[in-house]
Amino acid sequence: MYGDVTLKLSGTIVMVLIGLAAASSIAASQGLSGDWLPLSFRGPQHWSYVNGAWAENDEGIITPPAVPAADRLAFYVGRMYSDVEAELEFRWDINHCGAGLVVRAQDPTHYYLVHFPCCGQCNRAEHFWAAISKVDDSGWVEILKMDMLHGVASEQDIWHKARVVVEGNEIRLWVDGRPFPVVQDDTYKSGYVGLEGWGYAGPGSSFRNVRVRGQEIAPRPWNDALQPPQNWFNPYPQGDAQQSPSGITRAPNGDLLLALNPVGLLRSLDNGRTWTPVEAEGWPGGWIHTMRDGRLITLFNSDGELLLAESTDNGKTWSAPEKTERAPFVPPENAPDARLGGVQGLMELNDGTLLGFQVSSIPGHGGESGFNIWEWGMWSGYAAWSIRSTDGGHTWSAPVPLNGPPAIGQKYDLVECSSNIQTKEGKVLSLVRPIYSPWLWEVWSENNGESWGPATSGPFPAYNNAVLPHATASGALLMGGRMPALGLHVSHDSGMSWKHYRIDTVIWAGGVMYEVEPDVVLWVYMGEYAPNPDARAQFIRVTPDGVEPARDMLPGP
Repeated sequence: MYGDVTLKLSGTIVMVLIGLAAASSIAASQGLSGDWLPLSFRGPQHWSYVNGAWAENDEGIITPPAVPAADRLAFYVGRMYSDVEAELEFRWDINHCGAGLVVRAQDPTHYYLVHFPCCGQCNRAEHFWAAISKVDDSGWVEILKMDMLHGVASEQDIWHKARVVVEGNEIRLWVDGRPFPVVQDDTYKSGYVGLEGWGYAGPGSSFRNVRVRGQEIAPRPWNDALQPPQNWFNPYPQGDAQQSPSGITRAPNGDLLLALNPVGLLRSLDNGRTWTPVEAEGWPGGWIHTMRDGRLITLFNSDGELLLAESTDNGKTWSAPEKTERAPFVPPENAPDARLGGVQGLMELNDGTLLGFQVSSIPGHGGESGFNIWEWGMWSGYAAWSIRSTDGGHTWSAPVPLNGPPAIGQKYDLVECSSNIQTKEGKVLSLVRPIYSPWLWEVWSENNGESWGPATSGPFPAYNNAVLPHATASGALLMGGRMPALGLHVSHDSGMSWKHYRIDTVIWAGGVMYEVEPDVVLWVYMGEYAPNPDARAQFIRVTPDGVEPARDMLPGP
């Protein structure tokens, strides 16, 4: 009798415990209980700012300061939480901008960031991206998870509702009711909340109806004096016009040479820390490159032709450009009127083969169509091709498609093929910018560019990209581009998987990369139109599990 009762009671207790656990799990997915605290920038102030004070108008719309090309942060230091839930509404006011929520901030340099980056390409093609990231004293934003949310509009001027629940080591996010993958990380256990925004013009993004609740704990002192580090510098500040890097190489005598439009040719004697102009007689511009046989060359486009010039004195004087020869282009069967544009990318393979990359267009499509690029389906007709030279660039093969066999026809969404890398195993990877695809096009060649493809969906979104054209000393692959803001992507397994970082909030990206020391890469990229149009640069150190800023390489004050 008593045994039966005990068994029944035990079963009841077990069922109750299971029920309580289930209820707790449901509660965790639905958020924390307690009173909501509306966050406002009007009335008593409990805010700490990075890059300027935020404002709130009479309608309750919150905006960051209009500081271009800088991350603007507002930390609410009135209360500190362990587990926390937040709700807010945000909108993008321009195409290139971002909005975010800070949770578990330790200080202005250590926190989690739940953020929503945007650029014109994502906006016009209906790609809504969200990310959950971690920030530390590197000054970079390490992306823990970035994903595209279906069913969420990407146009500007639309208010979106975000909900964030942080419990234990889990961060959960919903945008307009759509769930984001759960992220787990054990770095920060508690901290302050805040808002984040950036934009290339004006405030960029707006917020309203921000509120939080959670497990309040005794606050720790907030260190206003601690500010995020600046990892970038201007290689050659002039401030006159927007600068665009088009090539970087090490001359035969060991000097670094940088082609920087509209400045001309620059020289560095200290691995890229400082630069001085070269009075280069006859310099025609173009993709400057030192061949493995010691020849210093530059290739450039002129009226649809590829021209070659050489220097025998480390860039001081240049030969008259000569027209190179290329075998005829044969248009694909599904676009017999396609015509080939100029060379967009150039690389030298381990065996000395040069590869050039070109895009074809179809008359009546793209820029010639009369339609706006925002008009879906009207702007198309672009395909990617490569050409080969085995005699140092004097003659070139016929173009072969990057969307090669067994693909049928061409994918007319491949519009910029400047990001090409040779892995440590010798394979060649091309990451091609799309018009409408959510991701890059990823294309491989296993025979030094003699054939390619087929083109497949790539690993992440990026636009106006730059790459290190070969694996680093340890075998890492590096690529940078627009999205999220200035994104940096690194692979330690020859392109099979990638880690992602946001290393700046300028969005034009582009530029050139060069390995100045073993596993130390210099990236020179485009700055803003105004008020600082000068190119920026960062030194990147490859580590066993990622990358970090090599601030010891920065020029002195």
